[in-house]
Amino acid sequence: MPKQVIDKDKLIDQAYSIAAREGISALSVRKLAAACGIAVGSVYMYFPTKADLTAAVFTRFFGQALFEECCRVDGSETFTDYVRKLRGALDVALAEMDVDWFAEMRRLPRSEHEALEAARGPMLAHMEQGLQHVLEADPAVVRSRLVGALNPEKLCPFILGTIFTSLMEGSDCEPLFALLDTSLYEAVAESRASESVAAALIEKKDC
Repeated sequence: MPKQVIDKDKLIDQAYSIAAREGISALSVRKLAAACGIAVGSVYMYFPTKADLTAAVFTRFFGQALFEECCRVDGSETFTDYVRKLRGALDVALAEMDVDWFAEMRRLPRSEHEALEAARGPMLAHMEQGLQHVLEADPAVVRSRLVGALNPEKLCPFILGTIFTSLMEGSDCEPLFALLDTSLYEAVAESRASESVAAALIEKKDC
């Protein structure tokens, strides 16, 4: 007989394990109760609906993937390095799943989608604030360029959107990293320009 578990955090841990192994759409209150060796009613004490349980698992995913690692900012890393680390942390977390979480989430019923959206809002806001903090703390960033489309309040949501799109499509973010380097840093921009001029001169000479 499994040991009884009624602590909320332990319930979420077990629910996360089920979702990682079988998919979030396969998660149910009854299956969680059976895995923990408790009555179904005990789960409902913490999660009145399946949507509440799904939202808690989604929140745990971001907690494990991001907050434990990416909220620790290395003062020596550039903003682009941090964005690369953020993308890598999400990639690692998804790779540990036995199923395609994005495909699983698309199959969820409307009520659970709404719960995910409600949980995702604060998570994305927290991530955007973290990106802005790192961007503002990077001394190498050319401040005069943080205007218009590169205004942090516009740039950071764009970065997150690009990261999640790349994860869903299975593509890399190298173009994003290159654009950030070229757009935000003087030395990198000058280096790119010099390389372009040199390439043009070589091409002209060959002609």
